[in-house]
Amino acid sequence: MKNDSLIHWHSMFMGVALLASGRSKDARKRNGACIVSPDNKISGVGYNGLPRGCNDDDAHYWQDDDTDPLNSRHSYIVHAEQNAILNCTTLPLHGSTIYATQYPCPRCVQSIIQVGIKRVIYLDKKAHQERINGASEKMLADAGVEIASLQDLHPASADWSTGLAQFIETSTPGKSTP
Repeated sequence: MKNDSLIHWHSMFMGVALLASGRSKDARKRNGACIVSPDNKISGVGYNGLPRGCNDDDAHYWQDDDTDPLNSRHSYIVHAEQNAILNCTTLPLHGSTIYATQYPCPRCVQSIIQVGIKRVIYLDKKAHQERINGASEKMLADAGVEIASLQDLHPASADWSTGLAQFIETSTPGKSTP
């Protein structure tokens, strides 16, 4: 009898990122990230949320007027990738991989590159953000950071992760389960 693990490494680490996303209080989009060392040890986990000390119940932080930085949640939220880096328990991060539930924005890519992460694996990519994604792609390519969709890298892990994401979303308080 052969002893096999139940899930692939990619499923495990994207699963951790997805579970972290469940801690986000951003009702519009919950994201998570998990940083893994070259020897498959988790170094940091994060989700998108407000900085420490900012009140999650203050409605001002969650406004969606992107034409006015004072009234846009995007001015206040710390992205999952940045939180994972800031929450790291092990440094340095040279050669690490970051698993992200969403394709990283240019601001997150800057942090990823600066700390020496060499591989990005993402679950979802917003097609309508083609120009923003292009900026991220340029920086990643120029810095020699590999980026791959989980679907292209390991389809079975992508399917498993998508199922977990759907479970988490339907298990959110206030949402009905199928």
